[in-house]
Amino acid sequence: METEEIAVKAEGESSRDSAPLKTRGVDRSSRALMESYIGRIPPEQRVANVRRAWQELWWRASRYLQKEELMQVGDAFVFAAVSHGTQLRYNDDPYIVHSLGAASVLSDMQLDVQTLGAALLHDVLEDTAVTPEELRLKFGDDVMVLVDGVTKLGKIQFRTVEEYQAENLRKMFLVMAKDIRVVLIKLADRLHNMSTITGHKREKQIAIANETLEIYAPLAHRLGIYHIKRELEDMAFKVIDSETYYDIRRRVRKKLPESETVIKKGMEILRERLAEDGVEAEILGRPKHYYSIYEKMNRKNLSLEQIYDLLAMRVIVNTLSECYQVLGIVHTLWKPIRGQFDDYIANPKGNMYQSLHSTVVGPGGDPLEVQIRTREMHRMAEYGIAAHWQYKEKKGRGGDMSEIDKKLAWIRQALEGHGETSAPADFLDNLKTDVLTTEVLVFTPQGKVIALPEGSTPIDFAYAVHTEVGHKCIGAMVHGKIVPMDYTLQNGDYVRILTSPQGKPSRDWLKIAKANRTRSKIKSYFRQIDRAEREEKIERGRELLDHEIQRRYPNEGRTIDSFTHLLSRVASDLGLGGVEDLVAAIGTGHHTAHGVMMRADTLASKDLEVSSPQKTAKHTRESESAVIVEGADGVLVSLAFCCCPIPGDKITGCVTHTRGITIHRYDCPNVEKVNDDKQVPVMWGIKKETRYTARIKVEANDRVGVFADLGAAISQTDGSIVNIRGSVVNGIRTRFVIELQVWDLEHLYRIIARINLIRGMIEITRD
Repeated sequence: METEEIAVKAEGESSRDSAPLKTRGVDRSSRALMESYIGRIPPEQRVANVRRAWQELWWRASRYLQKEELMQVGDAFVFAAVSHGTQLRYNDDPYIVHSLGAASVLSDMQLDVQTLGAALLHDVLEDTAVTPEELRLKFGDDVMVLVDGVTKLGKIQFRTVEEYQAENLRKMFLVMAKDIRVVLIKLADRLHNMSTITGHKREKQIAIANETLEIYAPLAHRLGIYHIKRELEDMAFKVIDSETYYDIRRRVRKKLPESETVIKKGMEILRERLAEDGVEAEILGRPKHYYSIYEKMNRKNLSLEQIYDLLAMRVIVNTLSECYQVLGIVHTLWKPIRGQFDDYIANPKGNMYQSLHSTVVGPGGDPLEVQIRTREMHRMAEYGIAAHWQYKEKKGRGGDMSEIDKKLAWIRQALEGHGETSAPADFLDNLKTDVLTTEVLVFTPQGKVIALPEGSTPIDFAYAVHTEVGHKCIGAMVHGKIVPMDYTLQNGDYVRILTSPQGKPSRDWLKIAKANRTRSKIKSYFRQIDRAEREEKIERGRELLDHEIQRRYPNEGRTIDSFTHLLSRVASDLGLGGVEDLVAAIGTGHHTAHGVMMRADTLASKDLEVSSPQKTAKHTRESESAVIVEGADGVLVSLAFCCCPIPGDKITGCVTHTRGITIHRYDCPNVEKVNDDKQVPVMWGIKKETRYTARIKVEANDRVGVFADLGAAISQTDGSIVNIRGSVVNGIRTRFVIELQVWDLEHLYRIIARINLIRGMIEITRD
């Protein structure tokens, strides 16, 4: 092994980008067929990089596809090229270069012709005039489903970047549950995008790289596709923290010769011993990629000099029995280090990874990591679920896929409890916490393996066994010893949960549990408890309030319902959500029935301010607003706080039981929940010298002074901040929700335009 060779591979740089084009294996007739497709694409696309990318894909695909299948790939190439026409990417390449690059990544995994075709066509629905029906008629249902699965939700409006991201991922996961190939295309798409990321502005590079590290690299890991995971991580690392990346690369290259000497000596010793025992094996040096070095340094608080496994020895054999035979030989040659052995063959990782890992005291007394696996295990380790898909294709669509389906159960679990109506942010949070994290494998007393997110506690384990086991949990034992409930589970732990019929969850468990699924089950338990307790409080409050009403108005037959409007106003004055909350507060003793009715009587004794036919209605919030309600006279009108309408907005009125007519923006989501017969036409009346409250969301790169710049921008455009909330996202972005006073919609737009000029601004949306 040459030092430079190892260093380049360790960077995670794709060999497909730097390797010279190989066409010797393509016979003359196949080469002529390949060239014929170049002649069918638009003249402006017959440039060197398009030709080269097409030849590269053809060469890789021709290693395993039949001529008829290659022709289908060619047809997809021509269709995509014609559809994209003169479109250029952000780096000025013809758009088809990207599609060809993504398809080449998949051809390395030897995926079927439908997957390659879908990769070539994966952007035509999003970026061209091609319709889904046209695509289906031309290439069939399989290709259409795959292309649609990776097409972004471009025509739907979202309030935040995270909401847009979550909905696209949820759509992809729904298709993944039926056809895993959709995520393989998405990963190939992201890998090629990362390889050309320098064409973007710095802010967008950072956003794409962060998303890659948070979503796509963990997804590749979860699917066992390690070669893509490594490349994505190193590419993203180089973008996010280039200084640290190049520092680690420089220091690793400097240290590699020393590590190589140890590895080479170990390989020679082991190769001779295996030959003596008649074991046929391939022995390789495995370089650690830069991001994994960076992670290990941070995770274990180590310096680079303290990391001994920059290079490891990988032994690839033919049979399962030879794996354990080689392990025995390794342990006779070098002393194993205690606690540094993992048998992922007997206990595969959740992503189907299998191998034996052992760290020994190698030649010269240096620690040496040895990995041992079969050739099939090695292919599975590199290509993961893609290798399983190949197996399925060989067996036929009707083959037994039950084992593989079990391995993909986590996809369905990711969607559980996060259906179409759940908040996108909840889905994204669940995805990152429960699915796209490193796993720990722990055992039940019966030896069953349970995979949990890294950092999980006995509480997570208990709920993973069964919900009732979690509810009745009173303690836990690990390897026969009592452990605290916040104990962090480790790989290989044997866990026993202690239960009792009197056991019940504690609200403190919500702070201890790691998995979102665990917290969801605990919250569900307390929601049921809280609901029952609330019903008791409401029943008690109604009794007390009804008794007070009968005392005040004897023989008049009045009930609580007779005072609904007044009680609603009392609840509002007391800062409560409504009449039900007010009654519950009486039931708990926070307010007395006597005090509540005294307030109601005071309100009843005052004249309610109402509008006349000649005057426009007035709302009851912090500003006076002229609103005309068609066909209504003397109606109480208020502006909805959920959407904060201001003059210039298209508005509609919603009839309520207790607050008269509430004015909403026409596109307010809450309006969709109101029946048509409860909606009334309204319009803005005479413009008054009155300010109105508007609410905006601002997202910007996190930096010192961004808050001050926001305040100055709003002040300079005659705006006034009423309330502001800020948070930092992923350590690099700042998000503000701002309530401000404006004259009208035109004034708000001037403020937004001024904010847009602030350095590092990413997005401003109306809330």
